[in-house]
Amino acid sequence: MSSTLAPEIKSERNPISEKDVVKALESLNLRPKPEDVPHLTNLLTGIWEVWDKVDQMDDYVPEVNEKRFPRKDVHRPEGQDNAGNAWAWKCDVRDQSPSGEGKGLLAGKTLSLKDNIALKGVPCLLGTDIFQDWTPNMDATVVTRILEAGGVIKGKAVCENLSAWAVSCSAATGPISNAWASGFSAGGSSSGSGYLIAKGECWGGLGGDQGGSIRIPSSANGLVGMKPTFGLVPYTGIASLEPTLDHTGPMTRTVLDNALLLQAVAGADGVDDRQLAGCPFPDSVPDYPALAQQGVKGLRVGIIKESLDRPLHDPRVSALVVKAAKVFETLGCVVEEVSVPMHADAPDIWAVPGRLSVYKSLVGEAGGRRGHCMNDLTEKMLPIDQEKYDKMWCAYKNWMVNGRWGWDHLPKPGQLLGKATNLTRKLRDEYYKALGQYDVLITPTMPLLPPKLPAEGASIKELMVNSAGASLNTSAFNIVGYPRDVTFFFSLLFQWMNTILTRLILQTGLPALSLPVGFLPSLVEPHPKLPVGMQIVSKLYHEATIYRVAYAWEQAVDWKDFS
Repeated sequence: MSSTLAPEIKSERNPISEKDVVKALESLNLRPKPEDVPHLTNLLTGIWEVWDKVDQMDDYVPEVNEKRFPRKDVHRPEGQDNAGNAWAWKCDVRDQSPSGEGKGLLAGKTLSLKDNIALKGVPCLLGTDIFQDWTPNMDATVVTRILEAGGVIKGKAVCENLSAWAVSCSAATGPISNAWASGFSAGGSSSGSGYLIAKGECWGGLGGDQGGSIRIPSSANGLVGMKPTFGLVPYTGIASLEPTLDHTGPMTRTVLDNALLLQAVAGADGVDDRQLAGCPFPDSVPDYPALAQQGVKGLRVGIIKESLDRPLHDPRVSALVVKAAKVFETLGCVVEEVSVPMHADAPDIWAVPGRLSVYKSLVGEAGGRRGHCMNDLTEKMLPIDQEKYDKMWCAYKNWMVNGRWGWDHLPKPGQLLGKATNLTRKLRDEYYKALGQYDVLITPTMPLLPPKLPAEGASIKELMVNSAGASLNTSAFNIVGYPRDVTFFFSLLFQWMNTILTRLILQTGLPALSLPVGFLPSLVEPHPKLPVGMQIVSKLYHEATIYRVAYAWEQAVDWKDFS
């Protein structure tokens, strides 16, 4: 450890004086003993020198093999080249090596990336105009895996403003309509991904999910969207909303395509600290497509009772999902309702880290992380000044107010965050109690249909009302609670104890997939028919079980004709 005593010769830039010690403690409502001030000043002077030394070092950015994976035809599409307004940028990135071209799990398949995923040399908008000139200096781990598997990246799909909205109206580039109904929401925050894949403009893509942002647009656009077990797919090189909530995963038109894409991108990368005990290495990732086709006879399916009458729910959506779940009885499964009382409280528990922790991440005060830090993005985001605040979407303005007030005025904000973490463990235990009786749990993905897009210039209240209710059944499976700095160590040390450890991890973070199960007419004029999604949930690392159930339903029923 470097000594923090002041050096004999200090930098001319060193600003420290005794006043800084006094002010630092006064900000905490503390005061030093007068005799301690010179010594504390000496130590503060010394640590400033250490910090300054590290600050002068060159940052580390992982290299990208642009010779093997060149970035071609990078452009911002306009007009008919972007008729749905869902492409943020287009490009053509693929494996050009003789040994790799046309080979791999994803050979020749075209994909889009949610526009919070770093792709070196291709600008990233993040759905915002707080900044407009960020071009990532690295590739996310999932990018490398897609390219090494033979996939072709065709561009970046628009995401909602800083990945923080469930209705497709917040992106600085403009709204995106539902793939099935113009003027209605395509969901969020992976809105562009939902539209492009549903329209067939790419084979599949990767979305991001902190409270439902893969599953909501998948439900809204009639897609299969998987939020995997927390950390199963590395988040390295993806813009974070809040590390304990971050997930990325596949969005496709069919179950087997989804399973194939997950197989290609899943597994520990040795960098992301979100990857927990039980996370397999890439060469040990299951063959999800093969496992999906094993059949479901004898499986037990539980419909979460509390998910069917959420606030603002549309009873027709709940009835259609229950009817869809009953199809499993014809496939040899047992289907029953099951009560998970805390499911109703999950969105409130989510809202504690979703405000207090997100605020700290937003203003650059979060710590305790291991992994790659995207400092080039942080430089664009911080500091948050008046100009940036004025350009913020209402969700972030709200989080700024909520989070700052909470940390300043709640009696015990740290303990409240700790209590929410502990309640997350209790919530996990309730789901696991139900999953001790059933192989999968079922809910409506969204308790209501996608809303009509709000009018331009809508007030904050009008926007909040327009988006209300979308994540009430999805956010529960994002919240996690675990000791972040040790999880990756344990995932390596105890790889062979996968089955046991996945029962001990202190989190929900359960895998959850949205499967399209039919259409319902909107209650809003002109009453277009909109897709409905059924959410399928199972135990940690039981993605294969979810795929079995989803594939069996997909093979038994044409979802477009099921009502």
